[in-house]
Amino acid sequence: MVRRRLGASRVKTPTVTDTGADPGGAGRSRTARLRAAFARGLRGLLAPDGLPAGASAELESALGDIGREALTGGPGRMRRVRVQVAAAPPKILDWMSTQVVEHPAVVYDVAGVEALASRQKKSIGAAVGALQLALVGAATASTLEGGPILAVAIDGVVGQVAAVVHGVCDWYDTGSYLVRRLDRLGLPADVGEVRRLTNAALMSKGQTVDQRMLARSTEFRLIRRWAGLGLVDALPFGSSLGKEAVRAAERIDRTDLAGILAVLRFEPGHR
Repeated sequence: MVRRRLGASRVKTPTVTDTGADPGGAGRSRTARLRAAFARGLRGLLAPDGLPAGASAELESALGDIGREALTGGPGRMRRVRVQVAAAPPKILDWMSTQVVEHPAVVYDVAGVEALASRQKKSIGAAVGALQLALVGAATASTLEGGPILAVAIDGVVGQVAAVVHGVCDWYDTGSYLVRRLDRLGLPADVGEVRRLTNAALMSKGQTVDQRMLARSTEFRLIRRWAGLGLVDALPFGSSLGKEAVRAAERIDRTDLAGILAVLRFEPGHR
């Protein structure tokens, strides 16, 4: 009788089996969804409406890994990301300089530049909005290292990337308009000259292109300005981004392009 009771007890005792359940699975799944949403938003940011497909490919090549790096653990993560953001623009401008000479945007007046810049700005604003939704997820994803603090840090990275993308759009619009104006005036210019004139048009402060901005160091200063801007600068409201190309186009219209090309060509060590 005792044996039967013990046997019955053994039969009724639940056996622990491997059901495949993972206590941390839900958290990991949420983090995976966050990463996917962030990656989609970043791809949209790097392919703004109004840039040629090749430019978007160059942006993704230079900046596409930044989202993954930002969401990956490890010391010095944000510093590594910011270094990448700062290093990307010169590579992009190497490609963009040839692009605007060989295939400039169809912009023949300041109104055309303004319309193109507006399309780009709206597209970038929409992509930043999608990334902000992903950051809300980062703040609530308990399994994501850093939680809300990491979300704020990534928020700054998003702003820097958006500022660089805005800068590249301004450069493309300005360079394209400059090439169209030079062609109309019968003034041939090589890739290097167009690059320096575009930098000067964007960095000048007065009504015309400042000859002092023809210095080779101007491009470094321009890129540093892009990388130094943040998220508030990148958002549609209260932003000065997206307007620089229009101001630069107005300066180009008021500038003696033949004269400033001559200044550039007669400087020591131009070739």
